[in-house]
Amino acid sequence: MGALNGEKTMAKKQYKIRARLVFNGQVIVAAYSRQEAEAIAEKGIAGQLGKVEIQPTAEDDIRDWDFSIKSEIIINRKQEGGD
Repeated sequence: MGALNGEKTMAKKQYKIRARLVFNGQVIVAAYSRQEAEAIAEKGIAGQLGKVEIQPTAEDDIRDWDFSIKSEIIINRKQEGGD
């Protein structure tokens, strides 16, 4: 397939773009303080695409959770000239 009207075509390059998928929701935790609840939630809940699970060490404290299955996509944008 040639270029139209005599224009030269450039080959596409491959770029590695850093991106994060962020799932937002809430966790109901039994704890003595908010700081303890935050620590339990941070260490005790994990997510993978399509699944949220409680770590065995937090089963007694994390009572419920509600997370959207649709993530927010965050792209790490660089200035012109970067990789």
